[in-house]
Amino acid sequence: MAHAEVPRLHGYGVRWDPEARCYRVRNETTGEWLRQSSGELSGFSSFSAAYSAWRGFEARRRVGA
Repeated sequence: MAHAEVPRLHGYGVRWDPEARCYRVRNETTGEWLRQSSGELSGFSSFSAAYSAWRGFEARRRVGA
């Protein structure tokens, strides 16, 4: 996925990417997308895996989390 295509996924946290048919993860504080070491966006087939990755990628801890 090209960098220019990223903005079509609105918001933060865990988002479903309908074109790639996977979940994407975005940091709420910095606005950056979780990427693989190759620079491509990370994709997750299950919400729970994406949510776990998001919790580790998020810069701040949530109250009660």
